[in-house]
Amino acid sequence: MTENRFVLKATDLSVLVYLMITGTLIFVFPHRLLHSTVHLCFRLAVFLFVFLLLLWRRENRTRVLEFVHLFYPILILTYAFGETAWFNHIFFSQSFDHVLQSWDGYLFGFQPSIEFSKYFSAHWIGEVLNLSYFSYYFMTVGVMLAFYFRYPDQIERIVFVVVTSFFIYYLFFIAFPSEGPQYHFPEPLNKAVHSGLFSHWVQTVEHYGDKPTGAFPSSHVGMALVYLLLSWRKIPWLFWLLFPFALLICFATVYVKAHYAVDVIGGIVSAPLIYGLSGKIYGMISGFVSE
Repeated sequence: MTENRFVLKATDLSVLVYLMITGTLIFVFPHRLLHSTVHLCFRLAVFLFVFLLLLWRRENRTRVLEFVHLFYPILILTYAFGETAWFNHIFFSQSFDHVLQSWDGYLFGFQPSIEFSKYFSAHWIGEVLNLSYFSYYFMTVGVMLAFYFRYPDQIERIVFVVVTSFFIYYLFFIAFPSEGPQYHFPEPLNKAVHSGLFSHWVQTVEHYGDKPTGAFPSSHVGMALVYLLLSWRKIPWLFWLLFPFALLICFATVYVKAHYAVDVIGGIVSAPLIYGLSGKIYGMISGFVSE
């Protein structure tokens, strides 16, 4: 009976494998990473937490504990994203922003991340796009809660696909370091200043939570499309609710200077690939974990 043994979820494996891959980088490239003890301690803490969670869950399966077991990886994603800024010069000493900037110039003949907010500077445009950009932070939780209540039998696959898709993006950010226009361009070209409520919210999030990492491809765009792919057949009302925000995010990420235009293209192209890959990985490993 499963009550007498550990019950490892597919998402547990995703979390642990990601932490092992990045933990290996710490040991292989110690000369390129400062303060590695903190990051190693984080990994040990997560491994211990998962072990204790599985131990506790083996003896006492409550709804609260099941909920924690399902969704704790979402908290890890925030830390893991910021950590890519620490990892992203392991393989290359400089970021590839100059390459992304040149691609924008070649494709468009100008820099969209500079000109967009300059020529569309109306207050209401800034507020709409900042609201759309900010809505991204609610999408992850909203999509998973919608499936949790509507299709509880599929929630593990949904959480796995979301978490694993994020991790795939993070690994690419480490291998292909890029910071984004807000860090690459000099002032005032790196800012789209507005005084509205939603502009203030975005600026606050960027101040406390953003890091010079993860410009290409845009995980904002990519994950927004992943959420659409997850919901469009199973929960149509959620698809149509998210669709206008996902569409506007493609413009908003450039407008607020978080991304180059080619980052948006990269996000659009990468989303179905990463979505499909995450789904295939789940299909491969779901048979090796228990319920």
